Amino acid sequence: MSTRPPQRLRSAVAAIDVRPTDRILEIGCGRGVAATMVCERLGTGRYVGVDRSATAITAATTRNVESVAAGTARFVTAALGELDPAEFDPFDTVFAVDVNVFWVRPAAVELAVIRRLLSPGGRLHLFFEPPDPARIDAMRDALVDHLTSADFASQTTTTGRLLAVVAQ
Repeated sequence: MSTRPPQRLRSAVAAIDVRPTDRILEIGCGRGVAATMVCERLGTGRYVGVDRSATAITAATTRNVESVAAGTARFVTAALGELDPAEFDPFDTVFAVDVNVFWVRPAAVELAVIRRLLSPGGRLHLFFEPPDPARIDAMRDALVDHLTSADFASQTTTTGRLLAVVAQ
């Protein structure tokens, strides 16, 4: 069995172009696989991973114990819509991989929280790899509509089965 991270996570981390001083928030961090790749690229920067699942947060913390101990990583059990932006420094990058809330409904509350979490010039990156590639066009259209309704400008790209959206 391979321990190499899934291609969608490798592609997402490459696309967000982590710089050593970046402040990065991952929504739906799961077991912390992308967190490990992000933290490897950070110097003085910081990573925060958020997930609704306490089990996932425990696993992510265990997987990234050195980064947590160094103060580079922090994991929080919470739903995105319940985060208080006042509890965090602004983020240069917010990203999510396969977090459906953004395309299945307008996600107005969640996008308002993200807007408050982003630093000026910060970017939101959303990545989706649908099980049925025929759904990419519908997902893209819904995402763009929801982001536009929340006053985000966005650009989309599709590489193979991976849909990527960058919004500001």
